[in-house]
Amino acid sequence: MKYVSLILLVLLFAGCDRSQGDITITGTATGANFGHVMIRDQANNNVYSTDISAGKFNISKSFLQYSGYYKLVYSLGSATTRRVDIYLQPGEYSINIDPKNINNYPLITSLSKKQTELSAYNALADSINNEGRKKVIAIHSQIKGLENQAVTLDEHAAMTAKLHADEQKANRVDELTILNAFINKYPENEIAPHIMLQMDYQNNPAEFYTIFQKLSSAAKSSGDGKELESKLKPLANVSAGASAPTIAGTTPDGKTLDIKAMNKKIILLDFWRSTNGTSRDNHQYMITGLLSKFGDKGFGIVSISFDTEKNRWTTAITADKMTWPQISDLKGDDSPNADSWGIKSIPAYCLLDGQGHIIEHVKDFNDVAGSVANYLKTH
Repeated sequence: MKYVSLILLVLLFAGCDRSQGDITITGTATGANFGHVMIRDQANNNVYSTDISAGKFNISKSFLQYSGYYKLVYSLGSATTRRVDIYLQPGEYSINIDPKNINNYPLITSLSKKQTELSAYNALADSINNEGRKKVIAIHSQIKGLENQAVTLDEHAAMTAKLHADEQKANRVDELTILNAFINKYPENEIAPHIMLQMDYQNNPAEFYTIFQKLSSAAKSSGDGKELESKLKPLANVSAGASAPTIAGTTPDGKTLDIKAMNKKIILLDFWRSTNGTSRDNHQYMITGLLSKFGDKGFGIVSISFDTEKNRWTTAITADKMTWPQISDLKGDDSPNADSWGIKSIPAYCLLDGQGHIIEHVKDFNDVAGSVANYLKTH
C-alpha cells in the first residue's frame, strides 16, 4: 500500500549488474530505407538512439548504465513502432529486424546467456502466435466458403457461429501456454521471472506460483525471482478456494469477528476507507441492491476499514447506515490486511463462502450482484 521512492529504485535495478562497458551492436533491417532505433532503460528513459539508413544501423558506444534488461524500440518507415525486451551487457551484438515480419522478435545473437534465453522464449512465442494466425486465416476462408454451400439458413447460422467461435479461440493464445512450453524446453533458464513479472499474474496467482516453484534455483534467487515470489506468495494465499487469511482488527466496541459464526452462505468483504468517495457511494447500493435482494437468502457483508482515526471511522459507519459487521485495526495503509489480502487500492471486494473460503476477488463492484446470484443458485 505504501510506495517509497527508495524501495522502487531498489526494485527497479534488482538483479542488474551495475558494471559499465563498451557495447557494439551491428544491426540490419533489409529492405528498410529509413527508420529509427532507440534503447530505453527500465525507467523508460532513452539511453541511445540512431537512424536506420539503407537497411543498416550501428551502435558502438559505452552507454550501458548497467548490465540488464532494456527496451529495444524501433520503427521502420510508417510501420507501427515495436517495443521488445533485450538483455544488454558489454560485448558484441547482432540484431536483424525483418521488415516483412515486423511483429516477430528480431534475430539477436550475442554471447549473453540471458539474451540467448530471451531470444529462445520469443522465438517460441512467435511460432505459437503465428500458428494461431494461420488458423484464423484458414477459418476466414471457411466462413467465406459457406456462401457457396447449399444449406438452410439455420444450418448456415450454426456453421457460421461455430467457425466464429473457433476463430476467437485461435486468436486467444494463452500466455501461460507459451510460458509452460518455454520452461519445459529450457528448465534451467534464468529469465522466466522477468517474463512472468510482465504478465497478468494478479488474476491467477495460484497457477503462477505453481509455475514459479518449477523454476531453476538461479531463476528463483535472481532479483526478478525474489521480487516475483514476494508478490506471488501472498496473492496465492488469497486465490479462489484458499482459506481466508485472518482479518486484523476488531469491531468498534473492541470485539473480534468469527466469519463462520455469521451463518451465511456467502459473504462480501468490503475493503474501504471513510475518506474514499467511491467506497461510500457503494455502501448505499449494498443496502438497496444487495441486502434487500439477497439478505434473506444467506448473503452477508463485512466491511474492513483502512482508517486511522476511530471517530472518523465510526462517524462514517453511522452516516452510511452500515448495520453489518465492521472491522478495523486503525493502522491505515500499514494494516497487515493490505499484504495478507493483496489489497492494492481502495475500494476492493472479495466474496467468501460461509466456511471462510475465498470464492473470488471481484474487480468491478458492478459485478458483485451477478456473482452473488450465480453462487446462490448452486448452493
